[in-house]
Amino acid sequence: MFQILIIFILGSTMVINCEGNTTFAQDEFKCSLPDVTSIDDNLDITRFRSDFSKISEVKFPGLIGPLNERLICKIKCIDGNWVGPLCSSTPDGRFQPILRECLYRNDYPLLSISFKNSSIDKETYFPHGSLVVSKCKHFGLYKLKGESQVRCENGEWSPKFPECVPTSLITNFTGDAPPSIQYVVVSGSAVVEPSGELFVYPESTLWLDCIVLCALGDPEWSWTQALGQHSAAWAKNDGEKETHYRLTLTKMSARHSDQYTCTSPGGHTNTITIKVVSVVCPPINVSSPRIRLFAQGWRLGHSVHFSCQPGFHLNGSAVLNCMGNGKWSSLPPTCVETFCPMLRTLGPHLSLVEYNSSYGGRAVFQCAWGYRLVGPPGLECELDGRWSGDIPHCIPIYCPNAIVPENARLLTQVSARNGKYAVGDLITYGCDDGYQVLGESSIVCTENGFWSHPPPFCLPPSEIRKTDTIFIENTTFVHIED
Repeated sequence: MFQILIIFILGSTMVINCEGNTTFAQDEFKCSLPDVTSIDDNLDITRFRSDFSKISEVKFPGLIGPLNERLICKIKCIDGNWVGPLCSSTPDGRFQPILRECLYRNDYPLLSISFKNSSIDKETYFPHGSLVVSKCKHFGLYKLKGESQVRCENGEWSPKFPECVPTSLITNFTGDAPPSIQYVVVSGSAVVEPSGELFVYPESTLWLDCIVLCALGDPEWSWTQALGQHSAAWAKNDGEKETHYRLTLTKMSARHSDQYTCTSPGGHTNTITIKVVSVVCPPINVSSPRIRLFAQGWRLGHSVHFSCQPGFHLNGSAVLNCMGNGKWSSLPPTCVETFCPMLRTLGPHLSLVEYNSSYGGRAVFQCAWGYRLVGPPGLECELDGRWSGDIPHCIPIYCPNAIVPENARLLTQVSARNGKYAVGDLITYGCDDGYQVLGESSIVCTENGFWSHPPPFCLPPSEIRKTDTIFIENTTFVHIED
């Protein structure tokens, strides 16, 4: 797929070249207005339309590729059609055709891809000639199999992207796997670059551990330069004695910049590259009172940690590392006010009686009449921008099945709601022939899930005159005198 981001900037930055002072017939160069986009919102591009009937070539600045590389480009009107663009990196350089782009699809979960020291973590189009660098994401835990540098060649990547082969720690020492390599900064500082190389600050002391099983024999550390002798032995720390074959590099200097290879007793290898460079990054100053920072230092491998005052959260990386190019790994973050997400999935019978989605705010719920709340009646917006729990829901309130006393009957039909009595349902009692109702003949299902009155009694008329009835908390006590 051929996609190039080119912004035509018309007006004062557009250069129009006609072929000398020769007079041409209008039809010879008549081309319609090119498909242009202006970054100047106040510029009326249509006013140039009539001028293009006499123009043979248009030069313009172009922005191409994921980093918006600035080029000088041109198009030419040939036989009524615009041909091009041709682009050059300098105004006086040779103009070259723009060949097909390559699409990086991010289909390699173990690979870290960088372009001109900028990490690429999403699908991106690269112009022809772009060179991307691949490394395995987890330093020393995978061995790169293939070429680390891949070039875009007219729409195709050449060679193919490399693979990441799991090493001894990942395979739990099973099978024929390359040895894992780990590093420990004993003193000084170091950082892993996007290229996969380990950059170390001068005078630092480093441990390089080759992870193999001691029972299989001693591995071997080697390096390509003849300068320097370094000691290697099994680690003495508990938990590392049987697996960590350690190379110690003390007070490192430029002569330690090299490739270091560990060869396991079985002949498998893994290699890392170390560069010793004296780099200091510029101090980071923040003006917002909402942001806090703790700086370990400003030199290579040092980090700066950021946090926000309560009620705000970081927008950006919380940790910045001083990289080998003398720049921080990313721009300093900012602090933005914390809000919890809007509550959009309330049930049909649930409503809010209080709502504040900022940090420390509350959402208080209630159910419609006849329904009971299941879950917390209120939620709080917490420091991380999340609500303190799940949204509650409402369920219908039902009263227990009606009790039908002896010699009594129901004069009303059972509720149609799955045979249950909902809030507001009315039950009316009647008595068999020869009996009379003692108590309330009609009772209602209330919001607390209980009937408004206990069921009545059905007694002979002669006994009703002798009874003393007491109602206590939905219970009927009947005393019948002899």
